[in-house]
Amino acid sequence: MSFTAGFAVMEVTVRGVLPIGDATENVTYFILDTAKSAIVGQVVLPKAVKRSLAVALTVKVPSTAGSLAIGTFDDGGNFQVASFLRVEIPAVERPDGAVGPSGR
Repeated sequence: MSFTAGFAVMEVTVRGVLPIGDATENVTYFILDTAKSAIVGQVVLPKAVKRSLAVALTVKVPSTAGSLAIGTFDDGGNFQVASFLRVEIPAVERPDGAVGPSGR
């Protein structure tokens, strides 16, 4: 997914442990801005793997994105959250306010 020049982005991390099984096909998981009901990113992962596999992928999304969820869409077009994946937003993206010594 690409954004036009001048579009502010932030990096989020998709983390989780893939399901174990025999399925070999890939699945596209969409990152959804739940406040706007808009797709802001995607990752393609195996549907299942032979043994436990943790993933951590960095994805760029619009910096205006609010609450994020990751999942797929069912045949009726309804968003289904992937219970084994999560989207982590950086704790400090743009520092606001006074910055100075702490812990005194």
